[in-house]
Amino acid sequence: MKLTNIRSFQTPAGAFRNMLITGIDMFDDGRIVLADNQTLHSRLVILNDEGKFIKNIQIDDICYDVAVIDKDTVGTTLVFKSKIVIVDVDSSKVKRSILTSYKCFGITYTGEQLIVSLNKQTIKFFDLSGNVLSTLSTANNSSHCSMFMETLCYTTQSGDAVYSTDLNGEVRWKFDCKKKDYPTGITNDASGNIFVACKKSNQLMVVGKDGEKSRVLLTKKDGLHKPIAIHYNRKVSTLLVCSESGQCLQYIVTN
Repeated sequence: MKLTNIRSFQTPAGAFRNMLITGIDMFDDGRIVLADNQTLHSRLVILNDEGKFIKNIQIDDICYDVAVIDKDTVGTTLVFKSKIVIVDVDSSKVKRSILTSYKCFGITYTGEQLIVSLNKQTIKFFDLSGNVLSTLSTANNSSHCSMFMETLCYTTQSGDAVYSTDLNGEVRWKFDCKKKDYPTGITNDASGNIFVACKKSNQLMVVGKDGEKSRVLLTKKDGLHKPIAIHYNRKVSTLLVCSESGQCLQYIVTN
C-alpha cells in the first residue's frame, strides 16, 4: 500500500482561533464536511473538493462526528444533548432529531442505517426516522465506528484497541494498539482494510481485515498532529486525514 499526497489544506478558523475537528465525511460531488467539536464553535464546516471554504453551519450543541446521508443531508451527533440531528446543508436547518438515551459520539451511514457509538458500551443502529433497529454491546466505550459489508469495526480510546464484530456484536478479532496510542477515527477501504487514526502517538495505521497484520502509514514527520477525523473514499481511492487543529491531508491510495 502506498499513499501519495495530493493536497494539504487548513480548515478555516471560526470565531475563535482554536479548533477541535473530530469528524469528517465527503459528499459524492467531492465536498467535505467537518465536525468542529470546539465548545465555542459547535459547527459543521463545508468545504469544496479542494478544501476551499463554502460555509459554516451552526449547531446548538457540541457536535462530535458527521455522516453524509445524501447530496443535501448529513447527520451529526450532539454529545451532551444525547441526540442525532439531521441537517439540510443547503438551508443550514435541522430537519429532525433522534434521541439516543446516552451521550453519542461516532456516526456512520451505510445507505440504509445510521450506526452510532454511545456511552454505556453501546452501539445502536437507527433508521432515518429514528427507530432503533438493533443494539450491540461493546467491549469498551467506542469513539468512532465503521461498517464494511457485514462487519462492524470500532475504536476504544481508553482500551487502546480496535475491534471487529459481526452484526450481533460477536467479536471476530481484537487488535491491540500500543499503550497510549489513543485510537480514534476509523474507516475502511474497498478491500476491507482498516485505517485508524491514533491521536496521542500522531500516527495513521492500517490493519488488515483479518486483524493480524498492521503497518504505520503516516507519522508526525508527515505532518500529523493529534489526528482524529479520517475518511476513505472507496469510489476514487482517496484518504482524508484531519488533525484536531484543522490541518487536513489528502492522499491517493494505491496497492
